[in-house]
Amino acid sequence: MNYKKCLTRRVKNEYEKSEKMKSDIDKQTANTLAIMIDSHLICYKHYFPWADDIIANHSDAPAWILNLSTAKYIPDAVKSINEYVYSEPFESFDDEKYCDQYVACLFLRYEFGAISWASFLLEAGDYADACSGRYECELFFQMLNEYEDSEHSEKLKNKQSKEMQREFSDVIQSVKKLYLMTMKTIINMAETRKN
Repeated sequence: MNYKKCLTRRVKNEYEKSEKMKSDIDKQTANTLAIMIDSHLICYKHYFPWADDIIANHSDAPAWILNLSTAKYIPDAVKSINEYVYSEPFESFDDEKYCDQYVACLFLRYEFGAISWASFLLEAGDYADACSGRYECELFFQMLNEYEDSEHSEKLKNKQSKEMQREFSDVIQSVKKLYLMTMKTIINMAETRKN
């Protein structure tokens, strides 16, 4: 009888962990992760430890996490995630939200010093041209033209970047939260290795 209670409790705990993991990595969050990878905000050095942590702590990690943990090539990583995101049961996605998230990822890359302001405007304009987001591509290209015409004025760059930060602040914060989650895993793993 005691063995049966112990087994039941263990199965229940494993089920609860599994359900918690599934709710933590829903399709919307996974889609944002794919955008972060596709925009080059994060790379395998970020998502490998994150996926490995999930695999280590969950005996029933989903196949897309297992695939992601070995996908170094960006298109393969995005494909691994998208196979989960666009599988049954199907969900609808807000295209504007994901276009804005891509722009937010580019803004964070600019903020972290990975790309210049001109590169941000060009890449945001190119991406906005292919999807429908908060702003049409013309806005980004107009800002780029003004910035180039000003001969890369620091004052204009600061004005434009503050405007973008204000306009996309909600999306930037949501993407930054997921970014920090991946970074936290890397930091925790590094500290574990030290000890």
